[in-house]
Amino acid sequence: MAKPTHKRWDFGAQDMEKILAEATSHKGESLWQDAWRRLKRNRSAFWSMVFLALFGLMALIAPVLPLASPIALSLRTEATAPSWPWESPPPTTAETPKGAAITSDFGAVMDNGWRHRSVIGFEAKGGAVDEVVGALVELVEGVTDRSPMVDRRSSEGAGQSTLYYLAVPYSYSDPAHTDWEPTGLTGSAVLHRIGDDAAWVDLVLPEGGEDPSSFDSWAVQGQDLTASLMLRAQGDRLLRYNFALDRPFAGSFAGIRVNGHLAPAIGKASEWGPLGAPRPEPAPEEAEPTTEGVTPSVTPSDEASDETIAAIQQDSFKLFLASFGERALGAATAEEDGQIVREGKGKRKVLFERRTAELREERGVVHDDLERRMTTALETFVAPAGVEVDLLSVASENGYWDINAADRFLVTVRAKVFGLWQTGNWLGTDSKGRDILARIVWGSRTSIMVALVATLCSLLIGVTYGAFSGLMGGRIDNLMMRFVDILYSLPFIFVVIFLITILNEYKLELENRFGLDREIVFYLVIGAIYWLTMARVVRGQVLSLKNSEFIEAARVIGAGTPRILFAHLVPNVLSIVIVYLTLTIPAVMLFEAFLSFLGLGIEPPKVSWGTLAVDGTEAVNPLRIYWWLVLFPAAAMGSTLLALNVLGDGLRDALDPKLRGKD
Repeated sequence: MAKPTHKRWDFGAQDMEKILAEATSHKGESLWQDAWRRLKRNRSAFWSMVFLALFGLMALIAPVLPLASPIALSLRTEATAPSWPWESPPPTTAETPKGAAITSDFGAVMDNGWRHRSVIGFEAKGGAVDEVVGALVELVEGVTDRSPMVDRRSSEGAGQSTLYYLAVPYSYSDPAHTDWEPTGLTGSAVLHRIGDDAAWVDLVLPEGGEDPSSFDSWAVQGQDLTASLMLRAQGDRLLRYNFALDRPFAGSFAGIRVNGHLAPAIGKASEWGPLGAPRPEPAPEEAEPTTEGVTPSVTPSDEASDETIAAIQQDSFKLFLASFGERALGAATAEEDGQIVREGKGKRKVLFERRTAELREERGVVHDDLERRMTTALETFVAPAGVEVDLLSVASENGYWDINAADRFLVTVRAKVFGLWQTGNWLGTDSKGRDILARIVWGSRTSIMVALVATLCSLLIGVTYGAFSGLMGGRIDNLMMRFVDILYSLPFIFVVIFLITILNEYKLELENRFGLDREIVFYLVIGAIYWLTMARVVRGQVLSLKNSEFIEAARVIGAGTPRILFAHLVPNVLSIVIVYLTLTIPAVMLFEAFLSFLGLGIEPPKVSWGTLAVDGTEAVNPLRIYWWLVLFPAAAMGSTLLALNVLGDGLRDALDPKLRGKD
């Protein structure tokens, strides 16, 4: 029998390079690399992802885009249809706001009518128009460092003057306002409050502060959960004393006592006397001062006896308390905080309250607004020969709601790049003259933000709850899932409406004490409801994985429940979670639109796709259908939802472990 012969493999350099190249091309891929490769091969899902990325980017940088103001109103009788590029801009009429006239002629493509502007009005007599315009433009540019647009109009009347309105992009430093700086000094305030109608406050001002008697006027006012005593003197000298309220107060202050001296809630030193000092005795021929202005409009109740009323006629504070009754007199003179409460029919009403609060002093610094700067610059302004220029007015128009600091910065960048230029009414306007394109883009920001925040909230709650329930198993799992079943049995829409309605009653407390405005609460409420299905999906996946070998190995080496839960189980169910998230986002967006349609969602002047749907329904009537108010918002929302569903379907296939390595 012949011995087998072994052939020797003899590789050359070229053969080795070929083998290494093949090995490199077939190297192992991770799950995410394989999923990305297969997602790119799914053209519908890939281009849906590209569309969503571009749409999200446009929504993110909306403040930088040269769009019209989403809330700027124009007087008109009906909605305006989309304009063709060759159409002319609307002509200037007497109803056109001063300084908002479109002075360019680029048809409907672009115009300089951006209604986020400050308008400075001048009246000029004599001189040629061109030299007056040049001088005024140079003046405004020197003060504002912004290029103005000029709206020239004839003056009304028999004079020879001409009106010039120079518009510049709005700056958040243009309007007049006061900056308040804490001084660090504190005093005390004792608030006596009768229900929500009237109140009296005793103030002990901090030692070492300014003398209150040196101020010309004062006023006490309440706003939300804060009340303040405002002092004003000549030369823009301002001082404010703040103290906190336990609940909002919309009533009036009957009077105050400052450092033990009586004063009206609103007064002047020239009429009443210096604040915080004894009131000067009237001259003999003058009538005795009355307590008018410091007593409440209510009369003493029947609970106060005739002897009590007669004894307190000379004391305004006691007369204020007597309007409630002898119980208030006792509670006020007890020198300790307390309440008189009425209980009944499941409601609790505070009839009278005495509360002590800390008094904080703040000094006011008057901002140098645009009008002050223009007045100062006009004093040294050298007009052209034979021309007389007067400053008429300075008005500012903010074209946006209360946007955050980041969006304000982006709007400022947009003003520097584009000035007052904006897109024309490419998609038409609504009946109030608001641009539909701008409202769709800004509405997408709100709808996308609602979807992302609510989905993230449901992700955190649902994944944690479902993973823990599936890992524990047994009685704990059964109990936790029965709780989910109970929540499922409740009418979903009624639960959300109930929660939003309740939270609206406490929106001031949430905003002032926790920094949660109504919009954030709205996001969280929706997210807190949408976690139920997520919890069930994650629980099912965890049940199939918790007895796997790698989980047993983790237990053997001593891993605790939190580590097994978040380091081993949750990462292995992320593929299913991501797929479900892409399906949750369109559901949340639709639900937000529905709530806004009912008036429980985003409040005007803010805009979302739900509020655009409301405008669309109002535009449909038997006489005429304003189709652009329905078509364009519906197309934007429908295309976004379709892309999200297609992307979710593609991610489901791309992340399926059974299809790994396949196309």
